[in-house]
This record gives sequence, structure tokens and C-alpha cells, in this order.
Amino acid sequence: MKKVLIFSIAYHPFIGGAEIAVKEITDRNPDFEYYLITNKFDATWSDEEKIGNINVRRVGIGKKIDKYFYPFRAFRYALQLHKVVKFDFVWSIMAFYAGAAALFFRYKTRVPYLLTLQSGDSDAFLRQRTWWWSFWYKRIYRRAKLTQVISNYLARRSRKMGNKGEIILIPNGVDLSIFKSSLSDEQKIDLKNKLGFQDEVILISTSRLVMKNGLEDLIRAVNFLLYKSGVNVKLLLIGSGPDESVLKRLSEDLGVVENVIFLGHLDYIELPQYLQIADIFIRPSLSEGLGNAFLEAMAVGTPIIGTEVGGIPDFLTDGKTGLFCKVNNPASIAQAVEKYTDNQDLYNQIKIDGQKLVQEKYDWDHVAQKMKLVFDKL
Repeated sequence: MKKVLIFSIAYHPFIGGAEIAVKEITDRNPDFEYYLITNKFDATWSDEEKIGNINVRRVGIGKKIDKYFYPFRAFRYALQLHKVVKFDFVWSIMAFYAGAAALFFRYKTRVPYLLTLQSGDSDAFLRQRTWWWSFWYKRIYRRAKLTQVISNYLARRSRKMGNKGEIILIPNGVDLSIFKSSLSDEQKIDLKNKLGFQDEVILISTSRLVMKNGLEDLIRAVNFLLYKSGVNVKLLLIGSGPDESVLKRLSEDLGVVENVIFLGHLDYIELPQYLQIADIFIRPSLSEGLGNAFLEAMAVGTPIIGTEVGGIPDFLTDGKTGLFCKVNNPASIAQAVEKYTDNQDLYNQIKIDGQKLVQEKYDWDHVAQKMKLVFDKL
């Protein structure tokens, strides 16, 4: 059985798009033995445990500063583990912290690594974080045996960094057993009543409450719809993050506090029911690696609105599988909402086409099969 070493700065119980991808792919490919070295973000987390098919090892002591030491700690730990396990190849989840550990490990052991790119951070943001070690950062891209990207946007970024090797596009997927249209009309009414909804147009966004997701623009669009367009809307924001207090204060300042509902962080399994009661999913992102939250909304039949940035154009065809709005433009967001509310035929067709696209191209079973071919190649 081939043995795979995975470097990932974060892993379960911390859950994001990359962490979900690793678990979904490894669960569906049991013919490999996986070891994953991650950062210990919480002192109460175990140093070692088995999650699915992965032997998880955590380094650090549960302090915020630990993540900055992760590449060195993970590298040292990996060298000791390699003496016992003898890894066939390394899988680096993203290029920053994990990529540095993979690069160090390759230089020391000559074990090749697969680099997976998922980050939705903008090029400008990455330059701010990496300018002082850009020599080594670029080598993370250039020394990868293979590179797997989840969008064309990230493939272009890899080439800009000087990667002249093979780049394979395999997007993240959606668990269609979870994200499906499963609520009855009665259940939808019950949940809407519980949230105090009546006959409003329900908008929803599931994301971290951070600047790059454009949520300030979305709240301003709610104000625009209510007080200029006269469209009665309510916005559900699901997620937590450092900008939560800023967003709440903005909703108060704009007089839409009754129309913007912050539900906070919810378990992943709870998301589909809220997506099903919503009329439109919106994330006016400033940057995006791919945008799994869009795909999850599409899977349950909720039409989407997004910006033409990052990996979003890979799945959003304007007027076909969703609607585009402009970056940093609340009026454009409001206009896209009105386009849906004014044209029921368009709304219904986008709902059907979006759901079909996800079922055909973004099922985790298909994604895992493609990743197995990449593993075999290594």
C-alpha cells in the first residue's frame, strides 16, 4: 500500500473548503495509507487521532503564534515519521505554510510532492504576505512534481509563479447526499416561521465574515432594495469571522438591522435546510479560489449571484447558471436580485441549469476518481 504524507496547516475539527476536500477525497480512496501533519490550533485537541482514513498528527501547543512555526515543526516531525513509514509522495494542501514544509521535506529526502492550490486570497494580498520570502515561496510552485488546481484562475497564478510543470484542473465537489432538495413545503414553512419570515424575498450567504467576501456590499444592497427599489428582502448571513461586529454595526447604521439576520457558525450538516428556504444565494466576492458555497447552493436548487472574479466564472455563466454582479457595487447586486424577481422564467431556468451542472461536474465521487489518477501518477 502506497503511503502518503499530507501537509495541511488546518484540519478537522476546523472545517473549510480545503479540509472538506481532503476528507472527501481520502474517504473515497482507501487504497492508500495517509498521514496528515497539521497545526494544533486548540490545546484541547489530541496530538494524534484517526479521522476517516487519515492518521492525523498535530504539532504546536495550541497558541495563536503556533501557525508561524508550523512549516519548521511539521518538517521536523515528518523527517522522524519518514524513518518509520517511508512515504512514497507528499501532498501539500496550498502553497503557504504547508507548501514550505513540503519544499523543505523534498530538499532533504527527495520525496516528490503534489501541490494543491485552493486559496481564494487575491494576488495583491499574497504579495503583501510573501514579498520578504518570495524567493522560497516561488520555489514551492516550481519544485512541485505535479500541481492540482481547483480553478483556471489558480492555474494562471501557478504559471505566473514560474511553474513550468504539469498542472491538472480538478475542482472541489459537493456531497450530493447532503446538499439536495429534501425539505417538504411544510418543513420550509415551519423553518421560515421560526426565523420570523413571512412573504419577503430571502437572500442568503454562507461564508466567513471577512472583507474579501464582499458582505459589506451585500448589506448595502439590502438597503438599496428596501428603500430605493421597494423590494421586501431579508438577508441570512451564516458564518462567523473577524468582521462580524463591523457588519452588524453597518446594518444598524443603514437602518436594515431587522432585515439582516446573523445566524453565526452552523454545523456543515445544517446548511442545506437554510439554503432551501432561501430564494437567492449571493456572495459578491472580491477574490475567490473557486467558491464551494455557490456550488452547494446550486445543488439544492437555489439560484446564485456572484462577481466575475477568481474561479467563479468556471461554473457561473451569466444568464445560464447564475447572474453576475459587479465588484464593490451594491447597486449592481440589487439589480441582479431585481432581475430574478422580475423574471420568473429566468429564475426557474437558472435553478434547473445550475442544479444540473453541479450534479454532472461537481459530485465528490467524480472528483475523488480523478484525484486517484493523480495519486497513481505520482
